[in-house]
Amino acid sequence: MGKLIISLAMLMSLLGYTQADTVYLSPPSGPYPVGTVTYEWTDLSRELSYTSHPGDKRTIIAQLWYPAAIDSTSIRAPYSPLSADYKKVKGNSYLRPPFNNRVNYSNLIIFSPGRGTERFMYTTLIEDLASQGFVVASIDMPLIGYTLYGDGFVLKPSSEFRTPSGMMGGPYEKVDAFFEKPTEMGVKDLEFVYDQIIKLNKADPNNRFTGKINMEEIGIFGHSLGGRIAGRFTANNSFVKAYISMEGIPPRDVRYEGKITIPTAMLCSSGTLPYAVDNYNSYIDNRKNTVYFIVMGDFGHNSVTDNPFIYPDSFNYKIDPEIGLNISKEIVTRYFKEQLKETGNLEEDLKDVKQLVITKFDE
Repeated sequence: MGKLIISLAMLMSLLGYTQADTVYLSPPSGPYPVGTVTYEWTDLSRELSYTSHPGDKRTIIAQLWYPAAIDSTSIRAPYSPLSADYKKVKGNSYLRPPFNNRVNYSNLIIFSPGRGTERFMYTTLIEDLASQGFVVASIDMPLIGYTLYGDGFVLKPSSEFRTPSGMMGGPYEKVDAFFEKPTEMGVKDLEFVYDQIIKLNKADPNNRFTGKINMEEIGIFGHSLGGRIAGRFTANNSFVKAYISMEGIPPRDVRYEGKITIPTAMLCSSGTLPYAVDNYNSYIDNRKNTVYFIVMGDFGHNSVTDNPFIYPDSFNYKIDPEIGLNISKEIVTRYFKEQLKETGNLEEDLKDVKQLVITKFDE
C-alpha cells in the first residue's frame, strides 16, 4: 500500500517508455455497450491549498461508466482525454450515450484507486462491470492520486503520503498510523461523491441517471491505499453490501474490532503475501462474515490495473499482463455479481484458474 511514489503515467514518461503501436483493451464480457461521462464536483465544505489561491475548495473528479444504448452516431471515448502518455490506448466505451432502457435499476460500484494511480487505469475491469449492468464510479482523489483537471491543472500526489523506505515491512502499527490522514481524506472524498451521485439519481440535469441507480446496495473496489480507504468507507456505511480489495488492508480498528459485517474478498499477490500475511490474519481472525482470501500466483501489485498490459516491458511480474488482467477481471466481476445480483459462485466459477488459491473463511 502506498508503494507508488509518482503517477505511473509520469513514471513511464520519465523513464522514456513510449507506445509504438495502438493498444486495444480487451472487450467486456457482458451484453450491454458501455457509456462514460466525467464530472468535476467541488466540496464547498473543505478547503485545500493546492493552488496559489488559498481559498480554493477541494474538487473531486468522478468518472462514471454505465450500460448504454448506442447507435451509428455514438462517439468512442478516449482512454484518457488529457494524458498524452495514453493517447494510443483504445478502450470500449462511448462518450455520453443514453442509459440502456433494458436496465431498469443498476447497483453502483465505487472504485477507490491506489496512491498515485489515476481513475482510468482500471478501465478494463470497470468496462466489464458496466457491460454487466452496473454503474461504476472511479474517483480521482486530490493529493492521493494523480489528478488532471479539465482546464489543464495538474495535481501530483502529496509527498507527505509517500511511505518511508522499509516501513511496509513492519511493525504494522506504524503503517496504520502513517495512513490515518490520507485514509480520512479519501473517505470524505468517497462520501462526497456518493452524495453527488444520489443527487444525479434523484434529478440528473441531463436525465441520464435519474431513477436508474440502486444507492442502497452498492459495492466498492479498492486498490492499495485505495483499499484501505474503501475498508473504512465500508465500515462506516451500511449501504455498502460488497467490498473487495487488492493489497489494501482496512485500518487497524476495522480489522481488530470486526467492523465490517458483510461478505468481503481480499486479493494478494504471491510476492506480497510473506510480509502481509499477519495483517490479513488480523482481518480474517476477527471477521463477522465470510471472507474470500485469494492469493494470486505470479501477479504483481499493479496487475489489476491496465498499465502492465499497456507497457508490458516496464513491469517484471511473472504473470503475462493480458492473462493477469483478464483473471483480475474475472474475479472482480464474478464477486460483484455474486454479492449484488446473487448469481454465480466465486469459488466454483474460479476453481480451474491455476494461478489462484482461494480460501473461503466462513462466518
